[in-house]
Amino acid sequence: MSIPGLKPIVFYDFATVAQNEPWSGNTIKTRYCLTFKGLPFQTVWLEFPEVKPFYEQHSLVPTTLYNIRGIPTPVCTLPVIMDPNTNRFITDSFAIAQYLDEQYPDTPKVLPNNTAALIHVFHTAFFEAIKSTMSLACFRGAQKLNPKSKEYYIRNREEQFGMPWEQFATPEKTEEQWNALRAACNTVDGWYATSSGQFILGDTPCFADFTVAGLCNWVRYCYEDQEWEEMKSWNGGRWRRLVEATDKYLDFSK
Repeated sequence: MSIPGLKPIVFYDFATVAQNEPWSGNTIKTRYCLTFKGLPFQTVWLEFPEVKPFYEQHSLVPTTLYNIRGIPTPVCTLPVIMDPNTNRFITDSFAIAQYLDEQYPDTPKVLPNNTAALIHVFHTAFFEAIKSTMSLACFRGAQKLNPKSKEYYIRNREEQFGMPWEQFATPEKTEEQWNALRAACNTVDGWYATSSGQFILGDTPCFADFTVAGLCNWVRYCYEDQEWEEMKSWNGGRWRRLVEATDKYLDFSK
């Protein structure tokens, strides 16, 4: 659908070596939401070192928490949107989803039928399930960044995890975290098995599905090809089907 007279929402995403492919599992959730709702938007690509100055320039308060050496710490990260129709900046993918539902009530809901609290619990539980796979995910993801961002990202993640980069994906850790990812997918598959449809709430995707599809796309585009081929076969092909069903909401033309 289109809303006459609506100015395009400005969506801030991470720049990568291939900007027609998903990278961040966090920003991709917002891209899904904007396209699913049919809202006009345009992307502004930021390199990692540009994000904190961007927050400072616009007096934004970081609301996303990263666990840095065991301490939950607010960080300046993306996604961020700026809605010129209301002159508001919104940070954090879940807060953005809530804002879009509330501000544009005549568009398809990503948190439908008073499910925001339950989907937030799903969102939290999902990231708890995959947290032991994060150093491998970071190592794989860094290879898709431009040099300026890659150097910054590696230094930042070394601080976050408290270990040198060369220890992020040793053969032993790679195997251990890949197995942990499969175990996490088995857990999430159990959640999906209780649904009456393909998606977590039935036949229509919501923010929870975009969260899971975001992880799948991280593996699809950042991991080795054979790793994505293996993941596609897990749980009866559920993750392949989820990606295929949500790909139409990944608009990289804007």
